[in-house]
Amino acid sequence: MMQSIEKGKNGLFPIWILAAMVLFVSLPFVLPLSWLSLLTEMLILALAACALNLMLGYAGMVSFGPAGLYAVGAYTTALILVNTKLPFWLALAAGPVFAGIVAIVIGWFCVRLTHVYFALLTLAFSQIIHTIIFGWYAFTKGDDGIVGIPIPTLLRSIPSYYYFTLSVVAVSVAIMWMIVNSPFGKTLQALRENPERTEFIGINVRRYQLAVFVLSGFFLGLAGSVFCGFSKSVFPAYAHWVKSAEMLVVCLLGGIHNFLGPIVGSLVYIYLDEIITDFTHYWPLILGLVIIALLLFLPGGIAGAVAEKLSVRSKKTMKAQRYDSR
Repeated sequence: MMQSIEKGKNGLFPIWILAAMVLFVSLPFVLPLSWLSLLTEMLILALAACALNLMLGYAGMVSFGPAGLYAVGAYTTALILVNTKLPFWLALAAGPVFAGIVAIVIGWFCVRLTHVYFALLTLAFSQIIHTIIFGWYAFTKGDDGIVGIPIPTLLRSIPSYYYFTLSVVAVSVAIMWMIVNSPFGKTLQALRENPERTEFIGINVRRYQLAVFVLSGFFLGLAGSVFCGFSKSVFPAYAHWVKSAEMLVVCLLGGIHNFLGPIVGSLVYIYLDEIITDFTHYWPLILGLVIIALLLFLPGGIAGAVAEKLSVRSKKTMKAQRYDSR
């Protein structure tokens, strides 16, 4: 059982959430606008990584194509805002909804395969989405992208959009926390550990896999829609396999078997990216070496390693207390 879930049972998770929220709410008062903008990007990446981890960490479904659904959400919001007079809030809601619909279609095919075949099929569908966006110039503007996307005046300042992003991410993460700790989430973990035995006891494995695929697609689309408003532009690169690899690295960096892992991973990844690019032009090489070193020496991810050390320390404390009571 994952340490994050055990903490939730003991009532510690709400304390961590409260402390984190107080910290994030206070950051605009102490950080410059450049770092606040970077933190907004980190929060959006954290939302996308948490969405991917619903499949990866909890259902054991390795997807190589999360960027496709991320781009669907971003382009849906962008096209509505540019081509219609619908309000921003409806356009924002339409992104994840349409991404969820697309996920139903893609997932229907993908869940019929397992392991590496499932992963490669998700990558294939993601690249199909990238090709459509790149080639359909009359509708998506192709490689020129869509720029100058209008957003409400209320959200045009960096602090305002930061607080908006923080609210969306906090609510989304809370919903995902409830999902993974529900009977549905426990069933997903059973599928991850032993899908054959789970199917043997009467659970429709493909139905659960399709359900989590759609949920993941919904939140990926939401992350794309929020990033669309943040950058005020969308480009085909949002659907490229490099973006998918970034999300996978963030999940692995933080730890896929810890609920907070993708959030920690996104914070570390964005921070390393920003720091290393200031010192060398060969930042992809240096960043890659740092990530490889972290993954080799911390196979459970950063959050997983911290949780394991805390668990060991807690057990030692409990043993010491029992010994003293004697």
